[in-house]
Amino acid sequence: MAYRKIVLLCAFALASATELKSRYDVVILGTGLKQSLLAGLLASHGKEVLQLDPSADGIGASLDLQQLANELGTNLPSEAKVGKASDYSVERAPKMFMASGNQLQLFVASGAWQHMNPPGFKRVHRSLMYRQRPDGKPDVHRVLANSEDVVKTRMLAALDKARVVQFFLWIERYDENDEKTHTTGPLSKTALDLYKMRSSKFLAFWELPKEAMSMIVRGMALHEGTAKDLKKLPAIQLVRRLKRYKDAYRTFPHMTSPYVYPVGGFGATLVPAISKVVESAGGSVVLGRGCEEILQEEGGACGVVSDGATIQADCVVAAPECVPERVAARYEVVRLYAVLSHSPNLCKDSTSCQLLMPAAHTGRSSDVYVSSYTSQHGVAPKGKWIVVASARVEGPTKGLDALAVAKRELAAVLPLLKPTRKLLAEVVPYYEADESAALERLVVMSSNDETSYFDSTERELEETFEQITGERLESLR
Repeated sequence: MAYRKIVLLCAFALASATELKSRYDVVILGTGLKQSLLAGLLASHGKEVLQLDPSADGIGASLDLQQLANELGTNLPSEAKVGKASDYSVERAPKMFMASGNQLQLFVASGAWQHMNPPGFKRVHRSLMYRQRPDGKPDVHRVLANSEDVVKTRMLAALDKARVVQFFLWIERYDENDEKTHTTGPLSKTALDLYKMRSSKFLAFWELPKEAMSMIVRGMALHEGTAKDLKKLPAIQLVRRLKRYKDAYRTFPHMTSPYVYPVGGFGATLVPAISKVVESAGGSVVLGRGCEEILQEEGGACGVVSDGATIQADCVVAAPECVPERVAARYEVVRLYAVLSHSPNLCKDSTSCQLLMPAAHTGRSSDVYVSSYTSQHGVAPKGKWIVVASARVEGPTKGLDALAVAKRELAAVLPLLKPTRKLLAEVVPYYEADESAALERLVVMSSNDETSYFDSTERELEETFEQITGERLESLR
């Protein structure tokens, strides 16, 4: 979109011309989602941060539709079919986040929340979950979040609804610090000690129906493990995640899902916002300037060489794209980008949504993630939807182009997209730090994974912040 380019140019006109200092507390290579949020968190913690990116637009920058097509080596149909390419602002790996608890506080603590307004954040319209009905037909349901949702759903029988309503009422009332809320009802007075209880036993206590169990564990708590993992997970952790989901509906007026997403995407507005935070703490964010060498001293990183200049630092943080010799590919991610003139089929006429597609209902070993956005989030022209579906690649890719891989791996998604204006696809490695190439005081962050929500990003930011500062991220929240 036009404002995306204007914001980036204004934000970095001065930074590019600024003479850099010879020393910073932390040098961060890359301006992706994780690196930028970390820069903001460290700057808010009083660190002088230098953030460099060899790309003129920055790693993770949002792309218009023509730029995306060029990146993926394909052509676009006529403007009459998809609209003006410049009216799109597409993130390659979009992540929505929970509008409550630690995730919301992370954005506030990093300074992103303040400086990304305007254009700001908007709610995601629907939180949905896919299943195959007993007759084999696909079905999509809203993730149940309150008693009203339970009463309205066609997924549960009347007796099952009563059990789920009772469970939801108890979750809403539960307060870790108030023992009076730990009992299960006015008659039984059974007290549940969630610190000693495992999640599997806690769920079994409520005798919830199978359909509701899946919705609660996967859809609300976003638990990515197996049923066996629930036998090890303390019940208090599960309940905290359920309360996080429910509390997000109360954060802002008119919330119809627990998620929010920035107008234009993080790739359009995050880096300019974080640059203000970094610069206010004595640091700099510079695009179009990379790193030729990571300096070493006594077996650890001590700075970088950039454009021939030596810059000292206590530690260096790098996106995987910036240190290809120090990362290893763990698996591949396939992403499918679809331009539609309608909301995804079965998705309740949503203007935006997250749709979780569990592996058990798609004939896969791992889940599929779908997110969709419209002009309300500034990512597409009016009347058009951008849908991004992603998953781990489970089959062979040799001899196949990306679209062929996407159609195989994301076969369950395709009926939801018809009729489609344009399909684009990519297959990319998921990188993590290669332990055999590890270096003291060098932190190599991982790639964006296949999920469409923020949980894995939050975990990595918490771990990296503590590794650098020796303090927990809660100190900023």
